[in-house]
Amino acid sequence: MALHNQIIENSDGSLTSVSSQTDKELRQIAQENALLKLNNTSQGKASYKGDSQFSHRVARIPLVVVEQMMREGIWGDQDRMREWLNKAENAPFRTTKGKV
Repeated sequence: MALHNQIIENSDGSLTSVSSQTDKELRQIAQENALLKLNNTSQGKASYKGDSQFSHRVARIPLVVVEQMMREGIWGDQDRMREWLNKAENAPFRTTKGKV
């Protein structure tokens, strides 16, 4: 999915970086995550062994949301990240069921 960036010059001469992703792109990520969640459940927990880099994937999060999480100090903080992933409103970003 593409992350669209734009630099805006403010009236005081400072610059603001604006990132966006279209609703279509965000919906597509949510739909793909729902399919992954369904497939992960139907195959059973033991079938997914992870990979050498990231071990077990539990979510796919759009870049625009990751940027917001970085600004809020969630990204990179395991406890806050776990809390964020377990919130019901963030379920579309999860690729597995249950709690993290």
